[in-house]
Amino acid sequence: WHAVFYSGVLAVACLLSIQLFINHSRGYAWKKSLPREYMFTLWGMALVFVGGPVDLIWHALFGIEVGIEALLSPTHILLAVGGAMVVSGPLHAIWYRDRKIQTIHKIPVILSFAYLLMTLGFMLQFLHPFNFPWMSQTFLNENTINNNYGGGLGVANAIVFTGIFMGLALASIRHWIFPFGSFATILTLNAFAITVMHGKYHSFILTAFVAGILIDILYQKVCSLSLKERHIRIFGMLAPMILFTTYVATILLTDTTPWSIHMWAGLIVISGITGYLMTYLVVPPGDGIPRG
Repeated sequence: WHAVFYSGVLAVACLLSIQLFINHSRGYAWKKSLPREYMFTLWGMALVFVGGPVDLIWHALFGIEVGIEALLSPTHILLAVGGAMVVSGPLHAIWYRDRKIQTIHKIPVILSFAYLLMTLGFMLQFLHPFNFPWMSQTFLNENTINNNYGGGLGVANAIVFTGIFMGLALASIRHWIFPFGSFATILTLNAFAITVMHGKYHSFILTAFVAGILIDILYQKVCSLSLKERHIRIFGMLAPMILFTTYVATILLTDTTPWSIHMWAGLIVISGITGYLMTYLVVPPGDGIPRG
């Protein structure tokens, strides 16, 4: 995994550096030799290059992290922050470029969104609903734990994932129009990454794809043509409810669950409430929303 990670870092660093020197040779000042959003990426790359050696020193001093320790190690968090800055370059671009300009390439922005969500999901994989499906009886059998405690963790998973996913989506909606298929791509790639990494629960890949298609349809109906405060509120509430309705349906169809209808129905509702509340962070009441 280290070879995969650092070879990818090296490839991106070479790409950025080559473009930086090419543009500087054409007469641009160093600080303007890359677009500002990719200067952000370059600074993220610098954090990664600093974090790598620091991580080795940390290991030499305190040993190798095990389990959840590896996700909470300060040096690994530094690497994750740098990595998030690197992958978010194309997504970062939509905040600085006129949304009416059609030359913004859609696929890099969608993939950038997906990679950023993957990075955050990886670091919070202990609270990822596709990685820790506490509603599943099979998962509970593999992880002996009090059912009430497991239920609480399952709800926490939904709240955390909704907050991250909808936070990114709602912030982006104000600056960019998602083409159809965006959410299906984003969620499917994330489900694929988290389930293949651990070799479990591959059925959630189909869950994410179906939920993504339904969220794409919701977005096209509610937000794509016009954007008003009520549209944001509706999307913010219904999108996570669609995701977790599909999630619950997958477990009910493929497994058994100790959860009562009160629990799994409440999981769906609380994800919608979380998404609805997230809308107030990006659209305060009465805030005008320009739309190109």
